[in-house]
Amino acid sequence: PIYWCCQSLIEPALWLPGSPMPAVTCSRRMKPAMEWLPVHRAAAASPYDALAFEPAAAFAGQTIRQIVRPHRGGSGLRLHVSNRFGKDALAIGEIRVAVHLGGGEIDPSTDVAVTTDGKRRGEVPPGGTLQTDPAALRLPDDAELAVSMFITASGGPATYHHPALETSYVVAGNAAADARLRNAEPVTSLFWITGVDARVAEPGSAIAAFGDSLTNGDGTTAGAGRRFPDQLARRAGQPVLNLGISGNRLLRDGFGQAGLSRFESDVLGIPGVTHAIIALGINDIGFAGLYNLPAPPAEDITGGLTSLARRARAAGLTPVGGTLPPCEGTTYPGFFSVAGEDTRAKVNEWIRGTAEFEAVIDIDAALRDPDRPGSLSPALDSGDHLHPNDAGAQAMARIIDLRELTAG
Repeated sequence: PIYWCCQSLIEPALWLPGSPMPAVTCSRRMKPAMEWLPVHRAAAASPYDALAFEPAAAFAGQTIRQIVRPHRGGSGLRLHVSNRFGKDALAIGEIRVAVHLGGGEIDPSTDVAVTTDGKRRGEVPPGGTLQTDPAALRLPDDAELAVSMFITASGGPATYHHPALETSYVVAGNAAADARLRNAEPVTSLFWITGVDARVAEPGSAIAAFGDSLTNGDGTTAGAGRRFPDQLARRAGQPVLNLGISGNRLLRDGFGQAGLSRFESDVLGIPGVTHAIIALGINDIGFAGLYNLPAPPAEDITGGLTSLARRARAAGLTPVGGTLPPCEGTTYPGFFSVAGEDTRAKVNEWIRGTAEFEAVIDIDAALRDPDRPGSLSPALDSGDHLHPNDAGAQAMARIIDLRELTAG
């Protein structure tokens, strides 16, 4: 849109109430007001979870350069930093952002210091979050962003997201401004960074993808941006915020808070989101055999999905349901069972037929083998017979009619 700056031909002080309004003339065009759009999100998990894929990590006197891939760029950005599950304050000596060139190297011409309340140093209290000041980094769409944080003192085990599907880099001392990091230790988790907003000239919106490892991107090529939300974002032309947690369940904690518990903070609290893709439940079924836990009936899972759909709708979001993927033959012992397959079939039948969701992304139909519908198609299988590969993530992104993500 174009906004016009209009000037009166008569001085405003000469206009009296009740008299005709003065004529106006438009002298020049003005740029539209800028606004902030969420372009990246990561769902945080506690380092104290009883079930976790990665040991807890803590940092002190170190720089950690972390790589994220916002789906849309802009004329500036701001970060969201979370110490949500920390038991001690997170002491930050410096944060810098730059375009990532690969292998932990940054483009020094883009390197910018990030402040909070005008200061480079900051502290995030236990359980707290912070939003940084705007940083004047012009970031292209779908580019890799390097966020370099110098941590001055240990805040204890760090709030994190695993796996990040991007390699980050840790070195001793303050190397936040260094173009290359020497003798860096690679890490595969994302620590403290839970969001990036971009400053954009045109109004926009985002889609939230809320799920487990299939949403997170497990099984796809690390560092390539081929996760299901990445590929859907390119197809839809708008950010698809990846709020998947590997191992996450709908009904129970472990591998992150239960979906029912984290939906408020991870999805409903994000401004600019119009649609929520909800794809949880397969781990509730599979973990029963994998970890010798009680098996939830289909009614418990559909009841949980109903709750999320209604909460989304009450918050003004359009809920989109995701069917549960096939997993027969998976390499995870006990994850597949005949009883579990019956539960999965009942849940999927409900998702396809319920009025609780405004639309459905049929993950099961996108991934299953036509000759063995309980199993992943070999061409879409990452190798563990549960997680899709790059082509499988692309099939998930293609199965939904994009009109379903603009309606509502």
